[in-house]
Amino acid sequence: MTAYRKLLSVNVQHNYYEDNLCNDLRFVPTMASQKTMVNQRWLLKAFNSGFNVITEVGDNLKTKIVFADTTLQFGIFLNQAAKFLGITQLNETAPDKEFLSNKKIYFSNNALNPDLKYQIIDGIVGDLMNLTFTLPPANTGATLRVNSSTTNNLVIAFDTDGQPVSGPYKIAVNSSDFFEKLLDMSRLPDGLYSISIKNAADTGNDLLSYKIFKSNTLSAQSIFGVLELKLPASNAAVTETKFFIRFLRKSTIWKYYVVNQSGIDLDDFDLLVKDKSLDGTPSGNPVYAKYTFAGNPIPANDPDPINKIADADILLFKSNVKIPFYQKVKIGLELSKKDGGTEVILTKNLPNPIPEKQAGEESKIYVYV
Repeated sequence: MTAYRKLLSVNVQHNYYEDNLCNDLRFVPTMASQKTMVNQRWLLKAFNSGFNVITEVGDNLKTKIVFADTTLQFGIFLNQAAKFLGITQLNETAPDKEFLSNKKIYFSNNALNPDLKYQIIDGIVGDLMNLTFTLPPANTGATLRVNSSTTNNLVIAFDTDGQPVSGPYKIAVNSSDFFEKLLDMSRLPDGLYSISIKNAADTGNDLLSYKIFKSNTLSAQSIFGVLELKLPASNAAVTETKFFIRFLRKSTIWKYYVVNQSGIDLDDFDLLVKDKSLDGTPSGNPVYAKYTFAGNPIPANDPDPINKIADADILLFKSNVKIPFYQKVKIGLELSKKDGGTEVILTKNLPNPIPEKQAGEESKIYVYV
């Protein structure tokens, strides 16, 4: 009788969601990894927030086929890219590196540590990469190396007979003040590489550096990033190795543009935004706090298009601090009109911002009264 056991699992979590489970990612193995799994008699089984790799085992609960050190690589696709990128904090803080539209995310494991850490990388490339860069004018030459995690100064150039040309590689600035180098990575295995660029004398710290993932298969696809799992050789009874990808929610300044369409005389009335929630206390939502919103006329230099099309007075209310995105809506934000000692509530629960419509560190909400 054929028996199977879980070899490993990858579980994706995100603290934006109430249940902490994230089904925004989809993992697709490269062709080479698919072949490896078939040869090892492993099965890939996806579920909403990750996947399992299941192996066939014998009576001793060991894999039917003993495996040596094995690397599995997956392209990571986003099911709802705008929403996921809107709610997720992806920037690196040590050192500072911003996740931009031209960047990718690279996840990998540290041995069998359950937490899969990520890096922001500069791209996913195929066998050939044409690198173009600029340096300060004092540099008329540069020195380039390509390194892996285990080997420095890899060969990425060949002569007309196909013989390797060893690095480091000297590059001269061209007539357009650019540096250009074609990197032939066709003889390097798929994986993560770093590019180091120093001055012409090859001294001092890097002037520039890049991190890239080489994969012909993945470079041709529009993907969010790469997952690479390195599994140590084993002939022991199979027990599940659990890996976790953990994302953190993003926080932004909330900006309420209150458009006075009803002609309320703002010289006689005050408009107020108050947080009447119990958030931050045992009776409220612990994810949110209680916030204050300062209201002022729109600054003359405010670039928001609403200022040109509203044709009405606008007050801008900004949160005093950044507010996190969370799946459960924040309630208790009241918009009121005050005339002397009388206060009238206009809106009891102001809408929350839509994450995919936020821009940078700010989230804008438009309210019409």
